[in-house]
Amino acid sequence: MKRNKWYIILSVLTIIFLFSFSALCSDWEATDGEEVDIEEETITEEKAVEEEAKEEEEVDVEEEAEEEAEELSSEENLDEIQHQYSIEFRQYLETLDEDYLETLLDDDNAVKQEYDFFDWRNTFYENNIIFTADGNIFPSSWYGSGIDAKAESLSEGEVERSKSIMMTALEKYPTQLLKNILKNVYVLNSMKFYGVNYGGTNSLDSVYVANDGVKMGYTDIVIEKTFHHEFSSVLKNNCGFDETAWRQVNPAGFVYFDEATGGAGAIKAGKASQVFDPKEHEMGFLYEYAESTPENDLNSFAENIFMGEESFFDTVESYEKLQEKLNLIVVFYNSLDPMFTIEYFKSL
Repeated sequence: MKRNKWYIILSVLTIIFLFSFSALCSDWEATDGEEVDIEEETITEEKAVEEEAKEEEEVDVEEEAEEEAEELSSEENLDEIQHQYSIEFRQYLETLDEDYLETLLDDDNAVKQEYDFFDWRNTFYENNIIFTADGNIFPSSWYGSGIDAKAESLSEGEVERSKSIMMTALEKYPTQLLKNILKNVYVLNSMKFYGVNYGGTNSLDSVYVANDGVKMGYTDIVIEKTFHHEFSSVLKNNCGFDETAWRQVNPAGFVYFDEATGGAGAIKAGKASQVFDPKEHEMGFLYEYAESTPENDLNSFAENIFMGEESFFDTVESYEKLQEKLNLIVVFYNSLDPMFTIEYFKSL
């Protein structure tokens, strides 16, 4: 009986062992299967990454090829333009904004117009910025009578500096506007009208600027501001400025004190200060001389907006009447060319 009992126990243990071993083998097979699946997924993901990288590389290569083709095309166009016009014109084109140049090169008529502007400027800079008082440089009516115009030629030592200043000033205007309006710019050592020395003046189509040297206060900034001051009068008289709206900004009952002589009386009377004055700002004027005539008032803004000084705009924006006049002068210039915006003037 004891022997049979042990056989029974041994048989039960053997059966348990066999079941346990079978389950363990199943687990191993399942783990091996999972490992295979994971490896296959990993390989698939790696292939996808490789393919994506390859596609991106191919796109980069294509884009680089396109860019090289565009650059080559642009270079070929510039080579042709150089052959047709001049190397100087090509060098000028290469200074332009890339997007604008790309558009320009696609249009032969636009290239021709750009060249005409380029050629006009070069000719004007060479021949129409004048430094001598020889001959009748002023309108004939200015000689004799009450005006009694007199002038002295610019000293040779100031010619190059003066030319550079005038070119800087003129570059701030579109060529077509200059071409339509401006005939000559004179930079002279001195000018006298009504027996009074003038720093600048203007005729219907020309601007006159004095330069007696830095030591006498004729710095680059002073000379350039004088040009913008006087040229604004040329534009006002040729292009129609809304003077009525301008006058309406002034205080009720205000009268410009020297409209009869155009500012000469103000100079003679010692009332021609151009120093910024908060008391003047409250009334809508930048400085004393601006109270003399509507034109001098307009000039006071023009000479400043073309210099782009942040302090000027800060001052104007602090006074309601100054801001109104700034808005009016920007509208006037914008009517002459859409490039003239408040953002443009602030960027100068």
